Amino acid sequence: MNQAKRVIGLVGVVLGILTGQIKSYAQTPCVARLTGQIIAQDTHEPLTGATVYVRELATGAVADTTGYFRLASVCPGHYTLDYQFVGYREATVSVTVGVDSSIVLAPVQLIPDNQTLQEVVVTEHRSEAKQLLQVQTALTGNELDATRGQSLGESLKTLPGLYSIQTGPSISKPVIHGLYSNRIITLNNGVRQEDQQWGTEHAPQIDPFLASQLTVIKGAASIRYGSDAIGGVILVEPRAMPTKPGLGGELNVVGGTNGGQGTVSGLVEQAFDKKLSGLSWRLQGTIKRVGYAKTPNYYLENSSYHENNFSGTLNYTRPISSGGTAGAEIFYSRFGTKVGLFTGAQVGSLADFYAAIARPEPLNQPGFSYDLGRPYQQVDHDLLKFRGFIRSSRWGTLTATIARQQNVRQEYDFLSFSRVTSPELYLKLVSQTADLIWEHPSIKIASGGEFSGSVGFNGITQGNVRRFLFLIPNYRNYGAGLFAIERYAHDRWTVEGGLRYDYRWLRAFFLDESTNVTTNQTRDWSNVTGSLGATYQFSPKLTLSANLSTAWRAPNVSDLYSDGLHQSAVAYERGNPNLKPEQAYTTNLAVEYVGKRFYADLTFYSNWIDNYIYLKPDSVPIVRQRGAFPAYSYSQVRATFRGIDATFRYKLADRLTLLSKTSILFAYDHTNHDYLVYIPPNRTDNGLRYELNNDPAPSPRKRVSGLYVSVNGMYVAQQNRVPTVTQRQENGRIIFTGDFAPPPPAYTLLGAEFGFVWEFIGRPFDVILTGTNLLNRAYRDYLDRFRYFADEPGRNIMLKVKVPLTIAKNH
Repeated sequence: MNQAKRVIGLVGVVLGILTGQIKSYAQTPCVARLTGQIIAQDTHEPLTGATVYVRELATGAVADTTGYFRLASVCPGHYTLDYQFVGYREATVSVTVGVDSSIVLAPVQLIPDNQTLQEVVVTEHRSEAKQLLQVQTALTGNELDATRGQSLGESLKTLPGLYSIQTGPSISKPVIHGLYSNRIITLNNGVRQEDQQWGTEHAPQIDPFLASQLTVIKGAASIRYGSDAIGGVILVEPRAMPTKPGLGGELNVVGGTNGGQGTVSGLVEQAFDKKLSGLSWRLQGTIKRVGYAKTPNYYLENSSYHENNFSGTLNYTRPISSGGTAGAEIFYSRFGTKVGLFTGAQVGSLADFYAAIARPEPLNQPGFSYDLGRPYQQVDHDLLKFRGFIRSSRWGTLTATIARQQNVRQEYDFLSFSRVTSPELYLKLVSQTADLIWEHPSIKIASGGEFSGSVGFNGITQGNVRRFLFLIPNYRNYGAGLFAIERYAHDRWTVEGGLRYDYRWLRAFFLDESTNVTTNQTRDWSNVTGSLGATYQFSPKLTLSANLSTAWRAPNVSDLYSDGLHQSAVAYERGNPNLKPEQAYTTNLAVEYVGKRFYADLTFYSNWIDNYIYLKPDSVPIVRQRGAFPAYSYSQVRATFRGIDATFRYKLADRLTLLSKTSILFAYDHTNHDYLVYIPPNRTDNGLRYELNNDPAPSPRKRVSGLYVSVNGMYVAQQNRVPTVTQRQENGRIIFTGDFAPPPPAYTLLGAEFGFVWEFIGRPFDVILTGTNLLNRAYRDYLDRFRYFADEPGRNIMLKVKVPLTIAKNH
């Protein structure tokens, strides 16, 4: 209760000092869908490429070859829709969207007009994922707001097929269909994120508060994004830069009882008019502090962590003489975090390691504290991006993006073996990336079909410098790729195909300390990949999609040349210089049904990977200065990953909705005829949501509006498909094979969410209150590397308040 009072008090203080004109709208669930058709009044033919633009959301959609369009993830409210098509008069329609609505709009008939309309810039064009016929899902609106204050990995766990592999409560990295680390590409504001992500305790250095939408492409997406995207792609997409003149912003405040979390994230932005029309800027920052996490029975010592993040954007867009638009953008972000590592997982010998696993609870159980000492990680990531584009109806769109990133990782051991202030492991990775993409204009053919597509180039250079203890060598890395994607749409069919060529070059440097002679090893790889996908729309309600694709991944420097004690993982890791590139063959089949009361989304996938590389916990212990440690070695097998993602939503009544999300995954090692380690167990999450007030916006006569409450129960099965855990004695030591402990039992967690808009001191605030593990159940998660030593965190109540700000308007 004391922690809860502290958190609520913190929120009250921050909200109490707010000044200025504040404007807000209710954040009820943004799951509504609008479907409609745009046709010509004179011919009654569908207008392929016509646009519908939602004024209040600054977003829109483009009609397909049958004239149909669809807008997903729409919040409840009253909207104005503008329909436009070159050579036709504009039409405007008003629509009211309720909670969990699936609205089929009446067909809109546009009247021919000899006047030429100005170009309509549809914001949805910004999302690269929408240009690909691949299985994807997104977190946006109220669903994204409900995850505020969590890491990127934790936020995405709410999506079917998404998991996270953890190192205690403070480090979480995304997992897509059982694949993670270098098999997933993350695009941070359109730039491929390059950091030291090969370790299970290396979380992505991205501030989720940057995003207005998190989009996940599930399955191989190498054609567009590069050779490493075997598992999928995560797009962290900020909201569009402001176009309406004025100075505004947004404030998010988050407090949590478990760990005494306090997070404040603010954003200020402005668009200019008159002589500076087209110019806009944005500043954003986040401060986060979390203390010791608490399991149902004890605190996890030294599990505190801090974040200090900042970003800034300057954007300029203007019309050009040819009738299109051109623009340029500069973006800079800095992510800084200091993460404490649970001291109960730090051991001084192999005997201590096995004893810690055997104990039901850690030996040391302190009280709550915000202290953060050894062992810990200090990670800083800087990103500087420049982007320019030219868009015209005649020549298409040409976009160039160049970026520089610097990632500095410092790991401090439990005991210092160097100078007191120096880390035991220091890695500095500098990356430069360049992308040039041309999207050609749509080409219509006599049969009524239409072609659209893009070609592009991706390039990357990297250099890594290490200091102090050896884990991976210094290296240089170069890569380049060329791709082409073409889409054909006709009637209810859309077909897409793509080809890509990639080349990768790696040179690692080794220093012989006895002779002070430096040697190097050079490797290079190249490959061609392809994809073919198709979508058939049986009706506006039912769509079937399928995709076949190949992908590959060259082994990285850690796979090949690791040879040292990894302090954060408390393990000795050995690379394998004989590893071959991974080669994947992926199949996806998706069925989506959008009815008035019932919604269903089923995805079936199969991923066959030759030369699958993984860190195998089956090695003889290594003796070092601190003691004897369990050793892991990189191994390579032929593996398959097959599964089903299922989402169902059914309106039991006007205000009551049933929601179900299920993820089933089966992975197998065909080389050794056995199972693989660290594969996510099957999971199902089911809940009910009740809308107490369908009015999506506050009114002056109401103090509370947009009220809703939901409860859910998540069941995670025991992962029984694992290698057999055995032990033997060798030279007087006990050696485990397969794993160091059997998987933990299944568990069920109860959660709840409560949200509303509150008229407070004459101002509306969007408020979300969430609760996880409400029954305070003790459990351990199979994907947590610290499951050997301690339970997962217990009950956590989080209060999240969002306040959009209107500070000033230009006149």
